[in-house]
Amino acid sequence: MVLLAGALIAWPDGLARTRLRYVCGDAAARRRVLPAVLGRVPTKVIVPVAAGLVGLVAAGPLHACAAALLGAVVSELRRRAGVRGARLTRLGSWERALDDASSALRAGAGPEEALHRAAEGASSGDPGVAEILSSAASHARLGGDVATALHEAATWQADVASASSAGVGGADRVAGELAGAWHLATRHGVVLAEVVDGLRADVASRRERAVRVDAALAGPRATAVILTGLPGFGVLLGSGFGADPLGVLVGGPIGGALCLIGAGFLAAGLMWTERIVDGASR
Repeated sequence: MVLLAGALIAWPDGLARTRLRYVCGDAAARRRVLPAVLGRVPTKVIVPVAAGLVGLVAAGPLHACAAALLGAVVSELRRRAGVRGARLTRLGSWERALDDASSALRAGAGPEEALHRAAEGASSGDPGVAEILSSAASHARLGGDVATALHEAATWQADVASASSAGVGGADRVAGELAGAWHLATRHGVVLAEVVDGLRADVASRRERAVRVDAALAGPRATAVILTGLPGFGVLLGSGFGADPLGVLVGGPIGGALCLIGAGFLAAGLMWTERIVDGASR
């Protein structure tokens, strides 16, 4: 037990020193330890736990389960919205980067300078795109194979996206497509600027389509949110008529069971709507 307690104090690595200072009575460390710990906990865990604790304190265990379920659904929907936003940001960064690269190549710049300019253009949008292009520019400066460097970066990026379940769709494929275009130009004598510009046009069309689809599907998503709030409106309406629906819902185990069943239906409806809308956007 002593060894287990010591292991818990010393893990994970980055927080060990802060925790030891907290245990030893350092007041400054005590003020920093909670934000440091919470910063490492994913939002999809914090939101349901916080909602469940509020439900437990305010009503009871069944209400806590209902609140945690709704918190988990809200967290997942926010994560998916973030993924959609990241996809648009990354596609926009790739579009700017490829435009800068093709312009530099048409002006007579070498591969290293073209990739360096592309990395600078992408740095204001998605740092991941700038990092990939900077790595490829370093390979070009050292005489390495740019296509291989881009392909390795694309493979690593796909592995990271798969492990985190936060891939950004077609935006994750652009590095691999650029590697294929670079290989085609260097091995078969195709003009590199033309190939890069063609890829830029394809990325631009993908981004424009994603923007149009998101705009078209904003209405169904808003409708789903409004329908989700209708039960709350019904509770307020019942209270206005002199009934006590809120007291029934929070006043005992029957109310807790009704809250849990209702939360289950709401969660299923939201996720089902999101699945339908997500399928329509592909």
